[in-house]
Amino acid sequence: MNPERTMSRGIPTSRLISYDDSTRSPPMAVPVRSRRAEGSSSSFRNSYDPGSRREHMSKTIEQLLVCGLCELRLTVPKMLNCQHTFCLECLEESVHKQTDKTYIGCVTCGTKQLLKDPDLSVLPSNLHIDNMLQMMHPAPSLPSTLIRSPVGSYQLENSLAPTLQCSKCQTVSETALHKCDHCMSMLCAICWLAHVDELARQVGQLEGQLKSAIEKMDHKLIEYKSRFSEINDEITDCFRDKMLSLQRQQTELLDSSQGILNDAVCSHEMVREKIDQLLATIGRPIGGTLDPVKLYLQMHKDMSVILEEVSLWGRERVLFNREKLKVETVFDTQTAPIVKRSSNAKVAPKHQLHPNSSETTVAQFYKTHVYKPRLLWNHCQRPTGVGFAPWNHEGLEKPLLYVAGSECRIVYGIDKTNGHIVQKITHEELSYPQGIAFDPERKELFVSDKWKHCIFVFSQNGQLLRMLCSKGDQPGQLRSPEGIAFCSSDCIYVCDTGNDRIQCLSTFDGKVHSQFGRLTKDQLMKATQTKTTSCMVNLKNPTDIAVQKNSSVLVLDAGNRRVKLFNKYGEQLLEFGQTGTINGQFQYPEVIGIDPAGFILVGDGGNAKILVYRPNGQFVTALGSRGDSAGKFNWISGLCVSKDWEIVISDYKNHAVQLIS
Repeated sequence: MNPERTMSRGIPTSRLISYDDSTRSPPMAVPVRSRRAEGSSSSFRNSYDPGSRREHMSKTIEQLLVCGLCELRLTVPKMLNCQHTFCLECLEESVHKQTDKTYIGCVTCGTKQLLKDPDLSVLPSNLHIDNMLQMMHPAPSLPSTLIRSPVGSYQLENSLAPTLQCSKCQTVSETALHKCDHCMSMLCAICWLAHVDELARQVGQLEGQLKSAIEKMDHKLIEYKSRFSEINDEITDCFRDKMLSLQRQQTELLDSSQGILNDAVCSHEMVREKIDQLLATIGRPIGGTLDPVKLYLQMHKDMSVILEEVSLWGRERVLFNREKLKVETVFDTQTAPIVKRSSNAKVAPKHQLHPNSSETTVAQFYKTHVYKPRLLWNHCQRPTGVGFAPWNHEGLEKPLLYVAGSECRIVYGIDKTNGHIVQKITHEELSYPQGIAFDPERKELFVSDKWKHCIFVFSQNGQLLRMLCSKGDQPGQLRSPEGIAFCSSDCIYVCDTGNDRIQCLSTFDGKVHSQFGRLTKDQLMKATQTKTTSCMVNLKNPTDIAVQKNSSVLVLDAGNRRVKLFNKYGEQLLEFGQTGTINGQFQYPEVIGIDPAGFILVGDGGNAKILVYRPNGQFVTALGSRGDSAGKFNWISGLCVSKDWEIVISDYKNHAVQLIS
C-alpha cells in the first residue's frame, strides 16, 4: 500500500458537478499522486479566461478524475454496476475491511454489488476515464487547430503543423485520426478497432445487467401478486365475519320482534278470557243468588277493569330503528306524576297477616287482595335494585326505601310516604349499581356494580367504607355481578352472573367462603388449593338471590328460566318453573323476593308480571300487566317486600318505581 495514499486519504465526501459554463464555480485543485515538497505546490487560478477553452476543459476534466475513496487522481480505474469509478487499490482495501466479502458497496450512491469473483481486477474499466487520464499526461501542445473531416477524422489546418499522436498507443501519425464522441479520444486505425471491440464488450455487459434487472422485476412482481393474494383473503375473511355478525343481529332482532308479538297475543288472549268469563257470569241469572247486589257490583267492577285493559291494549307503537338496529316500543303517554298519599283519601284496611300466618291464609290473601299503587316515583332513569333499610333514618325515625339508579350511578334514599329524596349515595368509581343488600348490625349498605365487577360498601351516612373483589373468574373474583343478599354478620351471597355461579363472600375483605355453579377445572383446582367449599351445579346467568330464615338460598336461574333452592353448602333442595307466557311460566325472569311468610315472588320482565309461589314452589297467582300507567309494568328490574307486605317494583323501561299495597 502506498503510504502517501494512506496518509492523504480522508473522509469520502459527495460533490455536485455543474456542466453549465455560465454558472460553473472555479475549478478545484486536485492533488496528484507524487509527493511534493512543502511550499513548492502551485494552486490553480481562482478564475479563468473564457477564451482559454483548453485550460478550462483541463481543469474540469481534472475534477472528474478524482477517486471518491482516496480523493486523489484515479489509478487503474474500475467501474461498478452503478457506473461510478474508483481506484482498483481503493476498492480492494474497502473489501478487505468488510466482514462480508461477497459484495462491494458504492460510497457515492450506496448501491451494493454482488462479487462473483474475489479478484477485483476483472471489474470493467471506464474507457472514458482511461482516455481522459491519458490526455492529462504532459504532451506538447498543438500549435495548429484541427479541422473535422468526414467519418469522425481530424486533420491539421496547415501542413506545416506537427503530426498527430494517438491517445492510446502514443504513435505519431500523419494520417487522419478517429475521434470517439463517447470518451473524446483521438485514436489511430489499429487502436480504433480495439476501442470498438471494447465498446462491444461493454454493450454485452449492459445486456447482462438488463437481464438481471428483468429477473429482479419478475421476482418483485411475484411478491407483489402474493401480497395481493393475502389482501384478498383478508378482505374475504373480514366480510365473512361481518356477514355472520349481521346474521346474528338479524336473528336477535327477529326474536325480539317475535317476543313483542307473543306478548301482545298473550295479553290479548288474557283479556279475551276475562271477557268470556264475564259473559258467562252475566248469562247466569242473579235472582237466585244469595246476594244479587254484591254480584252486580262485582260484575260492574270486573267490567270497568276489562274496558280499561281493552282501551290500553295496542296503544304502544312498535318501530324498527334502522340506525341503532333495534326494535323499539314507544308509548304515546305523558310523564306519569308522583302519586302521593292524600290525607283525605280513604286509608286501605290493614291486613291481618303476620309472619306465622298459615300458607292457606297467605295464599288466599294474594288471590283476593286488590293491590293498588300507593307511590309512583319517576325521578330515576333505569332503576334496578330496591330495598328497605333495616334501620330508621336519622331525623325521620323510619326506614328509607333505597333505589339503585343504573344510568345516573346514584343510590337514592327516598321517603316511601311522599317520594321525597332524603339521601343520595354515589362515588366517582361507581359505574353501574345493580343489587342492594343491608347489614342491620353494622348499618352498612352493600351495592353490586355490574360494570366495575366489584361490591361497594357504604355507611348509613353514604360514606364509602371499602370495595370488595375484582374482575376475574377465580374464587373471590367477580364478572358482571347482579343480585346480592346478606346472610350473617360476616357473609354475603353474590350472583356472579358472568361466571354462572354463586359465591359466599366475607363482608370484611371479600374472601370467598364457598361457591357453587358451573365451575371449571381451573376454578375447582384453585378452590381445592385454598380449601374453599365448592359444588358443581347447573346455573346459567343467575341474576338474583334471596336468603330464607333457615339460611337456605333461593336463586333465580334466569338463563334456564328456573327458580332453585340450595342449602348453605350448595346442595340443591328444590327447583320449579318453566318457559312460557301463561300465568306461572317464565319468559325473562329478572328478580326475586321473599315475603315475611316465606312466599316467593318472581319479577318476570318478559311477561311484565309478578308471579307469586308458595314456599314449596306451587304457583298461587300473578300480579300486574304490561303498560306504563300506575299498577302496570314494562320491564321489572327490581323487587322487594316489606314486613307489612308492601311490594316495591322498579321498572327499567318505564323509568319508575312503584309501591303497591
